[in-house]
Amino acid sequence: MSHLVLGTAGHIDHGKSSLVKALTGIDPDRLREEQARGITIELGFADLDLEGDCHLSIVDVPGHERFVRHMVAGATGIDAVMLVVAADEGVMPQTREHLHICKLLGVRHGFVALTKIDLADRDLREVVEMELKELLKRSFLEGCPVVPVSARSGEGLDQVLGAVQTLFGEVAYRPAEGIARLPVDRSFTMHGFGTVVTGTLVSGTLREGEEVEVLPGGHRGRIRGIQVHGQAVRAAAAGRRTAVNLQGLRCEQVPRGSTLSMPDRLRTTSRIWARLELMGTAAASIRKSGTVRFHQGTSERDARVRILNDPGDGRLEAEIVLDQPAVLLPGDRFILRRPMPVDTLGGGEITDNNPPRGRAARKERAAVPGQGTTATDPVLVRLTRQGLKGTRAGTLTGDLGLSAEQLESRLERLESEGVLVPAAGRLFAAGALDDLEGRVKERLERFHTEAPLKQGLSREHLRGELCREMPQDSWRAFLGLLEARDVVRSRADLLAISSHQVVLGPAEETRILKMEELFRAGGLEPPREEQVLAVVGGSGAGELLEVLVDQGRLVRIGDGRPFHIEALTQLRNLLREYAREEKTIDVATFKDLAGVTRKNAIPLLEYLDGERQTRRVGNVREILIR
Repeated sequence: MSHLVLGTAGHIDHGKSSLVKALTGIDPDRLREEQARGITIELGFADLDLEGDCHLSIVDVPGHERFVRHMVAGATGIDAVMLVVAADEGVMPQTREHLHICKLLGVRHGFVALTKIDLADRDLREVVEMELKELLKRSFLEGCPVVPVSARSGEGLDQVLGAVQTLFGEVAYRPAEGIARLPVDRSFTMHGFGTVVTGTLVSGTLREGEEVEVLPGGHRGRIRGIQVHGQAVRAAAAGRRTAVNLQGLRCEQVPRGSTLSMPDRLRTTSRIWARLELMGTAAASIRKSGTVRFHQGTSERDARVRILNDPGDGRLEAEIVLDQPAVLLPGDRFILRRPMPVDTLGGGEITDNNPPRGRAARKERAAVPGQGTTATDPVLVRLTRQGLKGTRAGTLTGDLGLSAEQLESRLERLESEGVLVPAAGRLFAAGALDDLEGRVKERLERFHTEAPLKQGLSREHLRGELCREMPQDSWRAFLGLLEARDVVRSRADLLAISSHQVVLGPAEETRILKMEELFRAGGLEPPREEQVLAVVGGSGAGELLEVLVDQGRLVRIGDGRPFHIEALTQLRNLLREYAREEKTIDVATFKDLAGVTRKNAIPLLEYLDGERQTRRVGNVREILIR
């Protein structure tokens, strides 16, 4: 059975406990005081069995700021979070606080339940959803499902359960220390007990009642009992000699040489790169035949060895291809033996259990190795291979056999050493981003030379040219890093070298002042753009107009027409004076107040709406400017 601990989070009175009760039939508010006052004071608990042999445990936490210490206790150790936000109130202080706490506690999965939808109309729900999108940006919940639900009417409960069901496939089990890994050295059937396997647990913890997987093969079963040193125990930790009684597995499904572990946590491989230490003339023997017996843990395989590099220090780099897959991880030690005549050739350490092939492999081997502890770090190797696509941390655990805690520690070290950069939930080798930074600067400098009157180049155009494979959110995060270091400057969607300035000559200054004066004289009934360009004439008139827009002297409103900033400022002043007597204004009154035609009145009102100086309410505008 799969297990998941789901914690609630959110502001007081947003319906966390009501939703839990509607989902499970269990009221998590078990104290009389909680039920009487209608608020959660202590942690509450509920359970639910879902389809697919999944067991859900819910920890319901208090939302009141006075009980945040209880919320922290409940959030500690959860696998995922259900962030609850009421549709009739939106994002509130404890919404933000609880989300931040979950982030600090290392929660990485979850979804949002938008509750009380029966109390909010569609417009209000859309506003709250926009608030949520902004709140979740760059958080661990960015892009997660937002599920509308009403605990009172039952609307959306099935969708909430669907979101929960999805989490079972996303959240990885987190053992105390590493991933459980038991290389099997004996497998037999004991009367009255069934299949029993023995071995030395090299990492992680095995617990009675847990589901386990046998690799290779993928057969699954459950631990009926565990013995350590002949004594029955409920759990066995790494480094112990362990006997495991398995339920649901036949003896032949767990042969000597297989590995017992948690389901879907480790992968098998039949091709590796390794560093070899060979004895005497073993290197010559391997080069001649290439065929060896490969021993790692309790597994034994026929293998072929191909020498890739001989640095001359007695430690060869080689590719090893096994005749059958096995569970092999970076850092694993192994022995090579000759099948005929039988003797030991040497051994080595696995450096990569999933190396590239073909041209990518030749390119990587040709690269000059770096220096220091991170030169051959498996995490950094994989990040380097991913280039500007980057990768998410969760994809590394199974390949490398690292628990979430181990991987997080490794990533922190690599980041502190400056060789790893996180960007919008993805991880990148610093070298790949350094190269991209150089190409970004070169391209922008060339653009400024070719178009000196333009403020910058579109960021998405630049991404399309330089790094189309890079996820958009990571690209934006990368540009944010460059801005923070004053390498580039952004304005709206345009990017420029931070030192770039538009410099106008005397003739251009004269033309741009003439252009500005035409728009200033037009006030709130400005001339058409093409008329102004025709009057000013000459090449580059359109670019000069954009300089005025970039400098804020002209403002393009929603329909694209430019207005002089002084005219818009005067309009605000008129509206502010009008607001001393009236709080709303209709279109006809606005036309008279501004002295404009209806053709300009509607776009100007929409512009003011966008600036949050007015707000449309039916057929009138509420005046917000003060």
